[in-house]
Amino acid sequence: MQPDTPTVDDRQGIIDAAYGCLFEPHSGPIPVAAILDRAGLSTRAFYRHFSSKDELFLAMLQQEADALTARLDRVADETSADPVQQLTEWVEAMFVLARDPQLRMHLTVIDSDEVRAAKGYRETRERLHADRERSLQRILQRGRDDGTFPLTKPGPDAVAISAIVSRELTISGPGTEEDLERSRARVLDFALRALGALVAP
Repeated sequence: MQPDTPTVDDRQGIIDAAYGCLFEPHSGPIPVAAILDRAGLSTRAFYRHFSSKDELFLAMLQQEADALTARLDRVADETSADPVQQLTEWVEAMFVLARDPQLRMHLTVIDSDEVRAAKGYRETRERLHADRERSLQRILQRGRDDGTFPLTKPGPDAVAISAIVSRELTISGPGTEEDLERSRARVLDFALRALGALVAP
């Protein structure tokens, strides 16, 4: 065991160990002890960072969502790009989730039954979806303002496009590069038609 001095590395070590334990085949709930054994840390170290296993699971969800939201915000902040290009890049940033094996593993874990059962999971996930959609709403608003997306209703359309992306990612799974490209093209074609864009991707 390592010393019981709280560090950021310990917190991340616990999170990484939880991903490893939850991703491997197992039956029944993963005990905190198994996570700590994998991380090489003590129970005391765990409770210095998390009040419960549920809080650990919500922290894992929050960490993944924050990283994704930051990537999507960078796309929305790039005002030198036109709205069609921004929308294309936003969708592409979402599809990176299916291309990156580690991200895919993390998303599989935080969408598992055990993590979804954590107290506060649904509320946290809904809030994080709204955070993600705000960047898309900004892009759509910009497109409406400059006439690129004349038919858009930025709020509802951001929710709809985000939902379609999630559905396509679920359907395509890890898939081949060609499968992912077809899914991405379907999303963009639908979105550009629905928004009234005159420019095809």
